[in-house]
Amino acid sequence: MADIVSVSHALVAQMAAIIYPDGKGKSSITGRPTKIFRGWITQADYEGADCTLRRGVDFVTVIDLQGGWRRIDEPLGRPWKQGETIPPTVNLAVKGATATVTVQVDATPAGIVGLRIRSNSVAIEDRAVAAYAVQATDTASTIAAALATQIPNATANGATVSVPDATTIEAAVAGYSNAARIARRQQQLFQVTIWSASPDARDALGTALNDGMAFIDFLTDASGSTFQIESRGDWNSDAAQNNGIYMRPCRYIATYDTDARSTMAQMLFHGAGLTPHGGGTVTVGDSRVLAVTPTITE
Repeated sequence: MADIVSVSHALVAQMAAIIYPDGKGKSSITGRPTKIFRGWITQADYEGADCTLRRGVDFVTVIDLQGGWRRIDEPLGRPWKQGETIPPTVNLAVKGATATVTVQVDATPAGIVGLRIRSNSVAIEDRAVAAYAVQATDTASTIAAALATQIPNATANGATVSVPDATTIEAAVAGYSNAARIARRQQQLFQVTIWSASPDARDALGTALNDGMAFIDFLTDASGSTFQIESRGDWNSDAAQNNGIYMRPCRYIATYDTDARSTMAQMLFHGAGLTPHGGGTVTVGDSRVLAVTPTITE
């Protein structure tokens, strides 16, 4: 989910990609050492012992500007958009009152597994359902143990779950898909500032950044959220030249969404479904879900 922090870091990464097109181990696009970071320069950046303006190092900083935020329209109703379904890679085989878990060979464990229990015992309500959201780090044994812990008097032995109070049990597996909807859409003004002790170096770096950003309309942050980026102009500032500092502030406006994300599971049993915000004990259709552990809401 994008916010001013993730957008700032994405801008820093983009500036670094422009200034060091061959990677930070190679020369910068201007041939001068350049530091790029989120925030503002300090006195130590100006006259410290190393990597400072006075020693010929240029700086590029990224900050979000106070008062540069505004909310814009988002889709009416804020509908959920469901992504591609992730199929299950786990299987359950039932014999009598026992179930055995297997994971497909060379596959990352994924999916929802469930057991619906038919019982005449007072310990377990008839048609109760235990369900578990499989994690990528799971094994057949941990999945069996997770199901067993939800069912009174049930035991797990390796990949096998035994339910002594059940007359029969039914097994089901299901896939799931990631879903998102827009909670809020906004614009935020950011300032990318070039700092140098040389006006010529300042100008060369400013030209390089402007050329590098000229055809970039969208960026993606570390969470995978894509946002629009637009230039809002730049200018040279020589107000601090008496201190040997030459600046070029460049402003960009980012349009990004604050998203709500969840995981939507497919139906496990007829008359019983697994909701994205599962957990606890709930009645669904003609079945009682004992638990959904852990929830897989993002």
